[in-house]
Amino acid sequence: MSNTPPSLWTKTFIIIMLANAFAFFAFDILLPTLPLFLEKYGGLDISKIGLIIGSFTFSAIIIRPFTEIFTNKFGRKKVLVVSILICLLSTLGYYIGTSFVLALSIRILHGFGFGLAVTILSTLAAEIIPKDRRGEGMGMIGNGTTIALALSPFAGMWLFNSYNPIILFGVAGLSLLVFLSCVSFISFPESVANSNQTEKSFLQSMIEPSAIFPCFLMLLFGICIGGVISFMALYAKELNIEGVAWFYFVNTVSGFLIRFISGKVFDRKGHAWVLIPSSISITIGFVLLYQATTLSDLLIAAALYGMGTGSLFPSLQAWTLNNTKPEQFTKVTAMFFNSFDLGIGGGSAILGLIAVKTSYSSIYLFSAFVMVFFLLVYCSVLFINKQSLVRTQKRA
Repeated sequence: MSNTPPSLWTKTFIIIMLANAFAFFAFDILLPTLPLFLEKYGGLDISKIGLIIGSFTFSAIIIRPFTEIFTNKFGRKKVLVVSILICLLSTLGYYIGTSFVLALSIRILHGFGFGLAVTILSTLAAEIIPKDRRGEGMGMIGNGTTIALALSPFAGMWLFNSYNPIILFGVAGLSLLVFLSCVSFISFPESVANSNQTEKSFLQSMIEPSAIFPCFLMLLFGICIGGVISFMALYAKELNIEGVAWFYFVNTVSGFLIRFISGKVFDRKGHAWVLIPSSISITIGFVLLYQATTLSDLLIAAALYGMGTGSLFPSLQAWTLNNTKPEQFTKVTAMFFNSFDLGIGGGSAILGLIAVKTSYSSIYLFSAFVMVFFLLVYCSVLFINKQSLVRTQKRA
């Protein structure tokens, strides 16, 4: 018998990875620029802009649980194409949507489209990646997102400062057209969710029990991520440290590189061999951030934090999928992303209150405690499951 591992780098996998990268480039290029556009051309104050930007996550969270219902009824390819077109129309619509009500409506619509598109694409990736290489595969898909996140803010700011904003929205729209063209080259197998269906309650159609625990861990992880995303620049300003952009650069590079290793470790050794060291690495990174006084301190913390987050996210996603039957992938993917977004949103709010009452440094100490709790809960469940397995084997 051949011991050749199943192929990962298929044509479909590469197309999905590219499609995912262009999808996130179109989204990320607007993160630093849309608030500036609404302030300059819409005359909106920061509170209204914050509400508009935040509504995207809210609408994405609302729509994701319905992804399976839509795809079962209309087919995955049709729903994906429609969701991309919604993203395209919304992206171009920002140019004329400078009033508060119109901008808010467009942003909510954008969240609906993006929430559906990314969920469907991620589900398709999970289906075509061999189970024995799912950790590596999800990591490589994530690297496409990382590259987009690294390049898009710089591209966005350059376009916004150098040209008419229509060029910025046009480039984002062009990226979505590339995403759409990639979809035309993807072969969509029929969803296995259509087979062996029984009557389910509304709650059962939205929640998969096997995914609850890993999604809870994802929620905890998201709480910590919220602090880094929202407050790092302000924290560096509080410390009088210049060059905070290097923190994001080191974080991105370390997260990118670690995935070439962590995914293979996950596939060969199991989730504990990745999730335990990665959560420890994140915890140490947060402690170093709490104690930081110089740019060098921030960069060391960024390297540890980046390695931890870069390996934890795709490994936790792969573990969630491995615990689930293929016919539940769409539902589980929606739960997974919603847990992450809820964590980020809730974490940003909680950590913001902590920063107001104390200082920005304290939010990273709090985040370190959250990751310690993450590790304790995870290890406790592993121990309980191991003991249960031993008792079962003894009875047998």
